[in-house]
Amino acid sequence: MKIYHSIAYKNIYSFLLLIICLGTSYPFQNNLKSQDLTNDLKLDEIVASVGPINITAEEFSNSYEFGPAFVKRKSDSKIRHLNYMINEKLLALDGYSGNIDGNDEVASIIKDFENDLATEEMFKENILKNVEVSQEEIDTVITQKQLELDILWLYAQNKDEKDNLILDLNNGVTFDSLYQLQFEDSIYLDDRSMKINRFQLGKKNPEFAEIIDTLPIGQVSVPIKANDGWYIFKLINAWQNIITTEAEMTRLKQESINWLKKKKMDKLSDDYVHKLLLDQNPIIKRPGFNILRAYLGIYNLTKEKYDEWNLSETLNKTLKELQVTKDNIGRVLLIKLKHGLITIEEFLNWYKNRSQYIKFNKTNLQSFSNSVESLVWRMVRDKLFTGQAYERNYHTTESFTKQAEWWKDKIVYSGVKKEIVESVELE
Repeated sequence: MKIYHSIAYKNIYSFLLLIICLGTSYPFQNNLKSQDLTNDLKLDEIVASVGPINITAEEFSNSYEFGPAFVKRKSDSKIRHLNYMINEKLLALDGYSGNIDGNDEVASIIKDFENDLATEEMFKENILKNVEVSQEEIDTVITQKQLELDILWLYAQNKDEKDNLILDLNNGVTFDSLYQLQFEDSIYLDDRSMKINRFQLGKKNPEFAEIIDTLPIGQVSVPIKANDGWYIFKLINAWQNIITTEAEMTRLKQESINWLKKKKMDKLSDDYVHKLLLDQNPIIKRPGFNILRAYLGIYNLTKEKYDEWNLSETLNKTLKELQVTKDNIGRVLLIKLKHGLITIEEFLNWYKNRSQYIKFNKTNLQSFSNSVESLVWRMVRDKLFTGQAYERNYHTTESFTKQAEWWKDKIVYSGVKKEIVESVELE
């Protein structure tokens, strides 16, 4: 096997030159040995300098907290992590010298991150500051996290089956006897029972949790109607886990606060989104949607499904009606807003940097269409948020500027790393 490194050597050589010429300084190296860096330093103090780039205590602390876990298992984990950050900055500097941040693909990713940061700044100002959590709410969640439940249920697919179960119970047949009869060849224990804490049950099925709250241990519930049939529950046991350490209680309390804040923030966010969408009254144009669905289907569906759902036929028919060709479909209107338009090309530019994280429901044509439509609405939401954030100058805040610089360094570093990897040819 031969390995050709010509371009890779050039990049690595530039990288080594940066180390030699720029040098690296650690103004607060001793402080990195402490368990909590932010307690020892002000957030804007510099822990390392890489040429013109300074790594502050705040950037280091954030990166260390969310960085790879394996580094933290070593006694000198903070120095090790700082060295990783320094290497990132060195490669980023090499990227800046080669104008990688001017590359269309890299510039597009940087812009997307900046848009998200501006939106985040707007949300912090308009939503997060309005989120308040009471001690009573915290105590309730902690109690629910400690309360373990053991639940069994009978299931009836239709009203007749439900009525038969009720008749048997009224005639003296025990719940346990009927429960045993539920297990056929394809039915397993997990299909008719659950051991879970009250908090997780509330997240999974709030209506079910409220029913269990009113059910004494050992008592059978009335039949409960659900989308897929009828359920009759029995609470077998409930017990409270005892917290043994202060650290465990602190962790439980913080988890409860975080969840409550997120829940309230999601509610406020939904209200904010609803108001924004109502104001702009976006409308998906059917011809543009048909073209987009067919285009996404080419890259996300098997040929068999694509042909079975006649997406190619729909695409050609729509192109003919609009009198456009496959070469200029990007200019076709996808969304009409009260104050503006969104083309297929704009959507695809948004989709490009997110495609690897997006999954479509491919069960049938309707489910695939629904998932494409949901994605379109998500893009509309992002575009409206970004426009409003920039209009209100949230891209000029100190927090935005600081984080944008951090992320730009990381993105440029990734661009250089990608170039090095792709430049290595294997035979």
